[in-house]
Amino acid sequence: MIRLHNFIRQCILFFTAFLASCGVWAADLPVSPERLVVIDKAVREVVFFRNGLEAARFSASFGLDPASDKYRAHDLATPEGLYFVAYRKSRTRFHRTLGITYPNLGDAQRALARGIVTESGYMRILNALRRSRPAPCVPGLGCGIAIHGGGVFRGTGADRARDWTEGCVALDNRDMEVLFNVCRPGDPVVILNSSRNLYGIIRPFTEVRTLDADGLPICPGGLCAYTAELATSLGLARFSVREGPDFMSLKVEVISETGEGSPLLVLTDGNADGHLSFLDSVEGPLAEGVAPAEAYALLREAVLAAFFRGQMPAMAASRVEEPSVRGTGPSQ
Repeated sequence: MIRLHNFIRQCILFFTAFLASCGVWAADLPVSPERLVVIDKAVREVVFFRNGLEAARFSASFGLDPASDKYRAHDLATPEGLYFVAYRKSRTRFHRTLGITYPNLGDAQRALARGIVTESGYMRILNALRRSRPAPCVPGLGCGIAIHGGGVFRGTGADRARDWTEGCVALDNRDMEVLFNVCRPGDPVVILNSSRNLYGIIRPFTEVRTLDADGLPICPGGLCAYTAELATSLGLARFSVREGPDFMSLKVEVISETGEGSPLLVLTDGNADGHLSFLDSVEGPLAEGVAPAEAYALLREAVLAAFFRGQMPAMAASRVEEPSVRGTGPSQ
């Protein structure tokens, strides 16, 4: 496993240098935001980036269900995906608080597909996001998710517990003080779980782009196509996630930033389980001379590396721009 991990890292470095030397795309990588918060549930850490460089790192706790992605109200899970700081509160029950814009559009679309929210509830969320406002709290989906203090651990002795929130991200008060002082409304917040397979990592960052005239997602036969793009060291990765009743699949196409030439890598995981069988496929120059599992691991590593160098996925998620926006309060 260590050999494979080292091989993957060497491949990323090799192909990054090769593509850069060709002048194909490296100079055109999008500039990282000035301030970015990346939260990894797998290692229970919050990382603050400034201008693409790591500036601070803190230990964190999550909901009572720390492993699952949040998909409905009161499931006690911490959401995953791309959000933004919605508001700042200097005096709260848990010291300082940074509210985030959960639910985002992808959350609302998946909840609509599952029947967790109604069409009218979905439209309330969509209309708020179109106005660059935090989504309202609609029945079924929940709201009030925040990064706050209160401690990584709660209680003492035998009662000392981690992952104690109802879905929020909790830091020690002194760490929360640092993060609170450097963050502003509108700053992006990326929440992921690096222990998942490629489908599990990227799924929360995808959205349905094919909408009807009212803005409702078009999902023929109940099968929805969610997409996202992310600039990686291998090239621009385009993700297509298809989900329906008892069905899910993942396709990734890596292209040069210019969009010219054939794809560098095309990977299809028909059941999104992370194990490439004879029914799946891996093609392109980046896959030549390596086993399908190694090509898959190479791409997964490049995606994680992109997140942890402060890169954001391209989505239609709403950005909150007015510091005066207030939170809706806990209703997770």
